[in-house]
Amino acid sequence: MTRQVQGARCTVQGKTLSYSVPRLRVAKLYGTALSGATKLLLLLLLCIAVFAAGGCSTTKRLYGKISPGSSGLKKRVLVLPFWDQAGLGEKKIEELTDQFLSLFNKDGAFLVEVVEKGKLGPGVSDRLRSPEFGIVTDPEMAGKADQMGMNVMLTAVVSPFETQRIRTGIWPFRKIKDETEIGMYVNAFDVINGTLLVTRLESVKIRTEADIFDEEDEDAEPQKIKAEIDEKTLAKSLSEIVEQQAAEVGRALRERPWLGRILSSDPSGVVINAGSDVGVVPGTVFEVLGPGETMTSAGGKTLILPGLKVGEIKVTEVMKDRAVASAQEGSSFAARQVIRFKK
Repeated sequence: MTRQVQGARCTVQGKTLSYSVPRLRVAKLYGTALSGATKLLLLLLLCIAVFAAGGCSTTKRLYGKISPGSSGLKKRVLVLPFWDQAGLGEKKIEELTDQFLSLFNKDGAFLVEVVEKGKLGPGVSDRLRSPEFGIVTDPEMAGKADQMGMNVMLTAVVSPFETQRIRTGIWPFRKIKDETEIGMYVNAFDVINGTLLVTRLESVKIRTEADIFDEEDEDAEPQKIKAEIDEKTLAKSLSEIVEQQAAEVGRALRERPWLGRILSSDPSGVVINAGSDVGVVPGTVFEVLGPGETMTSAGGKTLILPGLKVGEIKVTEVMKDRAVASAQEGSSFAARQVIRFKK
């Protein structure tokens, strides 16, 4: 279903989901009164239907409690400054960042740390890579995020506005309009295994009246067109994009299992990079994963993905950002091995 929002000389178009809601149909009974046996049968069928409906909902709730993303442990998320390729300005980008973070972490499921733009250090723009799908990576920041004990690193790009001249309607009511696409990419990088968890584009298209002075203007090249979009319509469109991105990216990260690392291991115990700040308590059990398949990153670095379970550890002592555990299964654990929450 396509939604259109009318504004001053413009129309905003985007996609929304359409859900089909089943209608409850009630059959009318005509004729003589129902017999006692018929009434009893109908009552029995009604009770069975109610019980079945309640059973389904209970099953869904129980499944939610044991799904991999419902460990109860918070994920540490490092958020890099949003990249403004659209020329919105620093103030507007700060507003969009604040809106995204407030919606993204509205239930407190994440421990969020935001990197201020001035603290990125020199040479960051040279290290950033923005391929055709809007994926932004900074190898140095990814390494720092790992040292900080982060689970996820988020990057976001407000892409340049793209405008093209289009013809709408049919002759003789044909109109010439400028259609501008406003888009935002959000990428979630798994700091633990070095892979991209989520890359997502959300965009809207805004149509405005084209300023045409002669026939040649009708076929103007896209790069020469600069649509005039009123501030209210632009602000609303950007807000909708950010709201949708925060909801979808947040949902995707919540569904991911909690992964961490072993910091050190010796006969006295195993130290892991999860503490009371993420919800670890004495008795928490983690699975230790062995090395799995290897792959090459965009920067040419060889990554070793987590493999099968090779043991289990149980937390005995908890500190703020780390904990000490004892081996329950397996042995010879080493620093940087990946751990996964079990119970």
